[in-house]
Amino acid sequence: MSLLRRCTAGWAALCVTAALATGYTDGSAGSEASPEGEEGTRRVSLTVVESGGQTLVLVPVTVKGEGPYTFVLDTGASASVVDDDLARELDLARTGERRPVSGVVGTGRVPVVEVPDWRMGRVSLAAADLAVIDLPQAPGARSLHGLLGSDVLSDFGRITVDYDKETLSVPSR
Repeated sequence: MSLLRRCTAGWAALCVTAALATGYTDGSAGSEASPEGEEGTRRVSLTVVESGGQTLVLVPVTVKGEGPYTFVLDTGASASVVDDDLARELDLARTGERRPVSGVVGTGRVPVVEVPDWRMGRVSLAAADLAVIDLPQAPGARSLHGLLGSDVLSDFGRITVDYDKETLSVPSR
C-alpha cells in the first residue's frame, strides 16, 4: 500500500471508526433546511450520533443537484474533502492540482476537484476546490461521502451546532 493510500485511509478511517463506534447504519441524514429563523438565520437538519463517549455530526450535502450525500461536519478540519467514488460518480472536474494531506500515518498529495454547485440542506455553499480522498467503506455502515471543514464553514462567519435539536444554524447571506 502506498504512503498516500495509507495516509488518506488512516485519516479517513477516523471518521468511519467513529461512525461504526456509534452504531450509525444506513439511513437518511436530515435533509431539510428550515426557513429563515430568528435573527436572519438558516437551519440545516443534522444527524447527531453518540455512543461510548464519541459524537459524530452528519450533514446532508447535495452536489450538482444530486444527493443528499452524507458528509461529516468537522469544525476542526481545515479543509473539506470529497470521497473519490463520489467525485467519479458525479464526474467532478479535476483541477490538475495536487494538495498535501496529513493523516495518522503520514502525509501525501491528493487530486483536487471543482465543486461549483453544492448545498448543505437548502443552504447554498460557495463554489470550492476539494481534495479527493479514498474514504474507506465499512460493512453495514452508511457510506460517508466527504467531510465539511472550516474552510467552507468559515464563509458564514459564525455557525451554531445545536446537538440536542440536531440543527446547524448559519446566518442568511
